[in-house]
Amino acid sequence: MHRPLASLSILLLAACGGGNSQSSATAPLTSASVAASTAPAPTATASAASNAAAPAEAYDDPNESAVAIDMPPLVKKGTPKSAFPKATTPEKGCYKDVQFSGQHARDFAALVDKCGKPAGLLEYVKPAEGKLHHVKDKRDTFSVKLLGGYCYRYFAVADSTIKDIDILVQKPGGSIVASDQQTQPVAIIDFEKAWCMDDDATYEFHVEVDGEGRGAYTFGIWSRPK
Repeated sequence: MHRPLASLSILLLAACGGGNSQSSATAPLTSASVAASTAPAPTATASAASNAAAPAEAYDDPNESAVAIDMPPLVKKGTPKSAFPKATTPEKGCYKDVQFSGQHARDFAALVDKCGKPAGLLEYVKPAEGKLHHVKDKRDTFSVKLLGGYCYRYFAVADSTIKDIDILVQKPGGSIVASDQQTQPVAIIDFEKAWCMDDDATYEFHVEVDGEGRGAYTFGIWSRPK
């Protein structure tokens, strides 16, 4: 359903930097290092005490919710087409010149600055910010009523500490109807064009971290008439 985003992936790699290199040089052998190497290993009792004293990893998300978070629409049914901006750039490839920094809020603003109003769309909901952790908080869920007769673009942008953020669109209590298939800190459904609706429907949007990673993200929806 989704095509690989070669240009965007290259930009993301440039923003996040190249691979870490490790030196293979051996440190000089000093009297201090020899003494350290010949010191007796800690006893099992000492190791257990050290592990018990280590503090647990702190994690706090003030926006965490046990239920789907409602995102009220900002666009009302019957909004005249004249209220929407005139498109000055195509939806396909609107993101190709975005320079990503690895900071979710800044990168989300840069993305919609290219793919929002310039593509003829209005902000459909107020953007939501949250935190994810691959062990402690893998997913956040949002509930949005979509209006028939409009087309939508769904954006999620994470910090660079989340290597892969996904959006899954689901009918409440039902099946998944769309998902992001890219492996990067940016998720768009779908990359090539807006997703159009014939009828009103309420969907759940699951924003989740795929694989390991932790950090913050911004999620938002933009729309235009069909």
